[in-house]
Amino acid sequence: MWSYLGAAHTDRGDTNLVHPAPLRVGLDAHVVGRRQTGNETYLIELASALARRDDVRPIAYVDRGMLWPHPQGPLVSRLRWRSRYIRIPFELPVRGALDRVSLLHVQYVAPPVSPVPVVAVIHDLSFVDIPEDLPRAMVLRMRAMVGWTVRLAPVVMAVSEFTRERVIDHYGLSPDRVVVTPNGVSGKWRPLEAEERCARLTAGGLAGLPERFVLAVGTRHTRKNLDRLVRVVAAIRASGDPDVGLVLAGPSGTGAAAIRSEVVRLRAGSWVRSVGYVPDEVLIALVGAASAVAYPSRYEGFGLPILEAMACGAVVVAADLPSISEVARGGVILVDPESDDSMAAALLAALTDRDVRARLTDAGPAIAATFDWDRCAAATVDAYRRALSS
Repeated sequence: MWSYLGAAHTDRGDTNLVHPAPLRVGLDAHVVGRRQTGNETYLIELASALARRDDVRPIAYVDRGMLWPHPQGPLVSRLRWRSRYIRIPFELPVRGALDRVSLLHVQYVAPPVSPVPVVAVIHDLSFVDIPEDLPRAMVLRMRAMVGWTVRLAPVVMAVSEFTRERVIDHYGLSPDRVVVTPNGVSGKWRPLEAEERCARLTAGGLAGLPERFVLAVGTRHTRKNLDRLVRVVAAIRASGDPDVGLVLAGPSGTGAAAIRSEVVRLRAGSWVRSVGYVPDEVLIALVGAASAVAYPSRYEGFGLPILEAMACGAVVVAADLPSISEVARGGVILVDPESDDSMAAALLAALTDRDVRARLTDAGPAIAATFDWDRCAAATVDAYRRALSS
């Protein structure tokens, strides 16, 4: 436990000038350290950006034994219970009351009873829109808990306009209760010189990659459509480009069996490499080493790996979805995620068309630079103020 002794204070030069105390916000940060990819990145980067501000004092509730991954970040308070059935309804509200927070910030699921207002961020409604791609128990749990949360929270945050519209439409919320707080990209996502890239890959155990390869980043869930990507790269190899490999980076998920099945069927074991979860410092080098980055997902709420790849100057081929179009802004090649032929043609252009490659390599970093975690933090603080004023 910790205590914060600061409050409203008086400027030494003017005893009548009173500065308001920073807004104290409790963040459910249990995802930190659990390798939950996008949700974890959102929480780490946003909390760190909030900690850089003078008007808010974030308190991150993390698992026991967990250290904050950034040298400068929020105040950290460690949770006793890992189970969601104890952490969410009991520990979070009690800890928030003891720490005198003004509100709680959660992802998807709020405590059923809270002594302070709750704001919730919704990354997507996959459990509503594509339930067939998710475990049934998870779908039922999320439908019940998120439905309760969005009706409890005075303000709901969405990471994209697409997700905002889906939340409003599905739950029947007033549009003024749902605000967009887009994700950002930190400065560590950038093009690397060849020597630094090679050193990072070697340190991360990823030496010996193919000279030319397509990279896919993300948890291997069914909706990520990676079994189709295996087929598409196989078709490109068969059509006259046999030295192209495929590297899959990310934890296992619901689509892992389908991917393995395609690899076996196509006898692709020699050119498909699954490297599992890759820490960001190594992943940045991996993205930079890829000949193209493919993101053929059938459903996304935002598409953060696309933005991070663009920041690194990668040539990206991604599914033509409303949420991805919001992020891409002309800086990637968009394709029909249900068409092998469309995806193959786009990937072939990404791999071989010099003009296309030059245009996307130049455009990506400039577009990605417009998405910033400090801007996300500013929009989030505005949402906090709205929640408190309501």
